[in-house]
Amino acid sequence: MFGALTEAYANNPNDPPDYQVGEEVDLVGDGPIRYMYNPSLAGDPNCYSSSIPSTEVHSAAGPLNHWFYLLAEGSSPGGGKPSSPICSGGPSSVTGIGIQKAGKIYMGALQRKTSTWKYVNVRTASLAAAVELYGASSPECAATKAAWSAAGVPAQSGEASCSSSGNDFSLSLSPTAGTVTPGQSATSTVATSTSSGSAQTVTLSASGLPSGATASFSPSSVTSGGSATLTIATSASTPSGTYTVTVTGSGSSGTHTASYTLTVSGTSGGRTFTNGTDYTINDLTTITSPITSTATGTAVSPVKLSITISHTCAEDLRIRLQGPNGTWYTVKSSGGLSCTSFGTRTYSVPVTQTAAGTWTLEVRDQYTYDTGYLDSWSITV
Repeated sequence: MFGALTEAYANNPNDPPDYQVGEEVDLVGDGPIRYMYNPSLAGDPNCYSSSIPSTEVHSAAGPLNHWFYLLAEGSSPGGGKPSSPICSGGPSSVTGIGIQKAGKIYMGALQRKTSTWKYVNVRTASLAAAVELYGASSPECAATKAAWSAAGVPAQSGEASCSSSGNDFSLSLSPTAGTVTPGQSATSTVATSTSSGSAQTVTLSASGLPSGATASFSPSSVTSGGSATLTIATSASTPSGTYTVTVTGSGSSGTHTASYTLTVSGTSGGRTFTNGTDYTINDLTTITSPITSTATGTAVSPVKLSITISHTCAEDLRIRLQGPNGTWYTVKSSGGLSCTSFGTRTYSVPVTQTAAGTWTLEVRDQYTYDTGYLDSWSITV
């Protein structure tokens, strides 16, 4: 966490802030050793559970890293930053408060550390720090609580309540997802309610739309307690993919957001590219297979991979993806106690890339005895 804070402060263009750990060092030859926004990408748990106390110590930090990203950036930050999953039983979304405030709250929690330090103690201590720094009725306190719940750490007896005061409202969507083909429209009802104090005017807006899509609200503003209809209209050129559209309600007490998952199906826009050339995978060797994308704009994150490999021990294989700007992303790590056939497998890889250019799939056989070949692979950007 303090490494992420330092990286954000330095803001080095050669190593931009990304909430990844060890991506430049490539310590074990697998790229980053941790992904704070989604620890499971490196095989670490995203969510707290009763098994955490007996989990390997570095892996057991996964939920804490996850909490910090949610607190700093939120579950759907936009702006090219990766979305972060929410654990079962958590809130529908988390709005981040910025990395500096998140760092101050965690530092305040560390100053309350005891010899019996556990995840539930960190939750209680960080909420106490948020109250001390920003007040019990502050958005920072509420975000700290929401981020812990989103990482699966339950509420504790005696923790700060983060009680609200004054006027406030809530915002929700129904449905929260929809699928269209290019040129079609999706609709959702935006419901608001007065959560405390008096009603207020809420102005609605949307962000995170794919290329060629527009969003409109009818009406464009409501009095909290009222509702509006959101219409997302795609065009024939809207690329296929899955997008997180963030709906924002702005009122006198502040803003609240809700997420809508828009899936555009079909092949319009030419966003899927394939390399069907066979590459032999020998023991202890590395092969690379390039694909040249002619898609326009920014690549959808995560990009979707479909990989077909004839190999009797998938556990032998380490797979990475290189984007057009040269950044490597871990797709699959090697290792395991048994061997299974690879076949065809699909992956979602969070990226920050332009869509056009050369995407390279790297497959390395890390062990001996089992060989095979890469049949084909495709990428949807």
